Parts: sequence; structure tokens; C-alpha cells
Amino acid sequence: MLVKFNTKESRIAEKDLATMEKKVTQRFRRYFAQEGEETVIYIKICDRKLGFKVELTAQYLGYELRAETTDKISAVAALDKATDVLERQIAKCKTKLARSKYATPDFSASLPQIDDLEEEPDIYSVVRIKSYKMKPITVQEAIMEMNMLGHSFYTFLNKETDKVSTVYRRDDGDYGMIEPL
Repeated sequence: MLVKFNTKESRIAEKDLATMEKKVTQRFRRYFAQEGEETVIYIKICDRKLGFKVELTAQYLGYELRAETTDKISAVAALDKATDVLERQIAKCKTKLARSKYATPDFSASLPQIDDLEEEPDIYSVVRIKSYKMKPITVQEAIMEMNMLGHSFYTFLNKETDKVSTVYRRDDGDYGMIEPL
């Protein structure tokens, strides 16, 4: 397993980076040791106004998993929280793959064993469907509409690209946009 750091937006001491690498390696060794190819876990650390933000990204059985947490005191504490989140995501991914109708007994047996799996429903139900007319608007107009409605995201027909896009409010107060390729 290989751990790669991106610390361009923060100043972290070398000893803290070594501690973080050791923690991540020990925590995830049992999940990634059985995969045939070398696994890379990417860790991005940002020093923000609200504290340290840590993003973990890893590939597990062909799925990209990502965890993002913040801590006001230290990057190591934020990493501990992020590893907890990523470990829960790995457990969910393993459970869903094992319960999948396409899973064979050989495939299920080849998955690493994880203790104390949380029960999740296999079927998700849609409880409400919302429909509205879309007229082409700009990104700025979509953000204004989202804020007026008090929503955290807004789907609209982008005037510049003629594609359906979604703007959303990020945890740091900025805005993001999702567009199809």
C-alpha cells in the first residue's frame, strides 16, 4: 500500500506526516493487502480558517471512496476522523457487493472479512418527486435562485452549455457545480 500526501495548501511537520502515514497504513492494511495490485491512498491536507481539512481518497474493489473531515486543532485529529469515515465506507461497499444479486459464492468468499457490519436496506425508496419547468439560466442566476429558495443545491438548464447542471453550496461557504460530460 502506498500513501501519497498533497500538502500544498498547508504547512505540516515531517514528523506529523510520518505519524499520519503510519496510522493510515496500519488501519487499512487488512483491507488492501488482499488486492492483487498496489493500492494508493491519497491524502490532501488544507489549512483553512475553520481548521485543518483532510481528504482521503482510495480505490476499493473498483470503487472510488472518499472521506473529508475537518478539525480545529490538528491535522492528525482530522485524519483520525477521516479514517473512521473511510473505514465505514469500505464496510458498506463490501456488504453491498456481497449481497448483490450478481455476487457469486467465490466472489463473496474472496472479500476481506469485516466485523460488526451495520445493516443497510437493500432497496431505497423515493418518497417525493419534484417537477418544475426549466428555462435556460446562467450559473449566477441559478445560485441566486438556490439561495432564495434556501436550498443547498439547485438543478438548472445552463444557458452557456445547453446542458442540465447542478450548483451546490460547499461546507466552506463557496459554491460548486456539477456538469455532465
